[in-house]
Amino acid sequence: MNIRRFWGAALLALPLAAFAEDAKDLFAAAAAGKIERVESLLAQGLDANGKIDQDRTALMAASFNGNIRIVKTLLAYGADVNLADKLGSTALTDAVMFGNPDLVGVLIAAGANVNAADAQGVKVLDKAKKLGRDNIVKLLEAAGAKVQEAKAEEVVPAPTEAKSEEPKK
Repeated sequence: MNIRRFWGAALLALPLAAFAEDAKDLFAAAAAGKIERVESLLAQGLDANGKIDQDRTALMAASFNGNIRIVKTLLAYGADVNLADKLGSTALTDAVMFGNPDLVGVLIAAGANVNAADAQGVKVLDKAKKLGRDNIVKLLEAAGAKVQEAKAEEVVPAPTEAKSEEPKK
């Protein structure tokens, strides 16, 4: 009898995360806009910062697809707004690509780095300008984003000829 109680208590004590799916399921639900599924997975204890291939997160998927409700849910469960994938893209980068200024505003309010640059050194503001997203450019600039500084070409001074001093007469 005591053994039954022990195993019953042990099963109840297992964290719900043990029964949760993995980061791929959370990513897929976020990408598909399935808020109930996202909430269910997070409630089971799945890590809001779980990564799939290329280090992509559910927050990036929701941002890329413009789903503000899922973005807010993930942030409420502790999703890190500044995680970057293997190419250096963040949720803010993905939101800029989608082009929703409200979503960009939510991410900025959550602490997104408006001066983040990808693996090629291209900043979020530069991407917004290149895409012609003027309303997002204004939001980014108001939040302190700076344009990519042009790399100055190294100026190598011309070699100077050694002057031999002539003796004074």
